Amino acid sequence: MKKTFILLIAAALALSCASIAISKCSHDKTKKVCGTIEGPIGMGEAPETVRKAMENTKVDSRYENIMTDEESKVSVWSLMRTDDNTSAEGFGIIVEKNGVKTAFPDIRHGNNPSAHYNAATETLWITGADMEGTGILVERPYIINFDTDNHAVITATIDPYDMQQAVCQHAGYTIDGENITLYNDNDSIYTATNTISDMGGFDDDALWVGEQINYDISGDDIVVHITPGVNFIVGKVLLYDDMPTISARVVFGEEKPFSLTDVAIVEECEGEE
Repeated sequence: MKKTFILLIAAALALSCASIAISKCSHDKTKKVCGTIEGPIGMGEAPETVRKAMENTKVDSRYENIMTDEESKVSVWSLMRTDDNTSAEGFGIIVEKNGVKTAFPDIRHGNNPSAHYNAATETLWITGADMEGTGILVERPYIINFDTDNHAVITATIDPYDMQQAVCQHAGYTIDGENITLYNDNDSIYTATNTISDMGGFDDDALWVGEQINYDISGDDIVVHITPGVNFIVGKVLLYDDMPTISARVVFGEEKPFSLTDVAIVEECEGEE
């Protein structure tokens, strides 16, 4: 089990776009970012209709395929509706390996779940949205392994609150005029220039995280993406127009559930807006 979760520190950060490494420009007057999530969200609790629908793990037209690894004979399916007229409300996952299906009614898959199977470690990663809406996407990763009978077991997950707090421990910022400089443990990583002029200026607590937490699980590591939002005097709503996305590799260990390494700024892919 230990070997499954301890990711090598020296492994390369896998991203679909290039990242900018942090620069070593320290500052001793940084202010800590704030967190929007007030406490642990906890694992989901599916509606009774979902539980009843998943008593029989037969995959039919009510399900949508998230991932199939034909060589490893591993598939992941999300329940979209319990019958023709009833939504599954974003709950319900079936994992199949070698023909053996395991139902997880309490996994929130949300609108855009993802899954990745690492054949070398025989580990399945799934991400689903704990919260989503206009300007909000808060995902949770699930780490799944298989017993000797090919039944799937959730062996680790990260509550969005815990990820938020891990980021808040290390992330800071300074403001100079319209420039917001982001820091990781007092090392500057990016300077953004505010272009919003009709919100009355920055609030005293100007930078927050917690509304935008998602994961890239397409490579050899789990990579978290965090986008901070700016709080202004007017409106009391976070705006993201000028802020970058921060990435970090998630490392599972023995002394604490996880840590973050290889902090970087994710560049936009060519052609992205």
